[in-house]
Amino acid sequence: MTSSKRNRRTLLIASALAIGLAGCASLMGPRTVEISREQLLAKLSKQFPMRKTLAEIFEIEAQAPRLQLNPDTNRVAAEFDIQATDRLFHRRYQGTVGVSFGMRYEALDRTIRLNQVSIDKVAIAGLSEDTQRQWTKVGAMLAQEKLQDYPIHQFKPEDLREVDRRGYQVEELRVTATGLSVQLVPKP
Repeated sequence: MTSSKRNRRTLLIASALAIGLAGCASLMGPRTVEISREQLLAKLSKQFPMRKTLAEIFEIEAQAPRLQLNPDTNRVAAEFDIQATDRLFHRRYQGTVGVSFGMRYEALDRTIRLNQVSIDKVAIAGLSEDTQRQWTKVGAMLAQEKLQDYPIHQFKPEDLREVDRRGYQVEELRVTATGLSVQLVPKP
């Protein structure tokens, strides 16, 4: 066999192998993309300051959160500084609210959403301990109503185009000690 025939044959085999591997992501196995704590905080912080009216009585403003990553429970704890103004008596309150949540990926609209949201503590200066416990209970109900499935980030189509082109899809999100791990698996 001449050297030019050997080179063409080698090129054909290499091309066929490359095409086969590119078209069969399942042979390549799962992949992971990391989102750092700082990137996650930047995505969450775009929503703040957040202003809401609570029970037509309180005007509440929450500042950007401080995050604590809990890989053992696959949850994120966030603490917000808040300021509340009583619309009836025009009193102002300041304090913090502690929230924890998991995260999930919604393929239909390419979003990362809060999941299993809970209010862990409410600490408002000037309120009794009993009143703060009551606010924690009210806050827990409101968290389920207002924050459950709340989108914190939406990927642009071009963000996931390359993932899709390579035959992968997002399977799950895991909280790690350094951020968020996005597990990509071959499409079925």
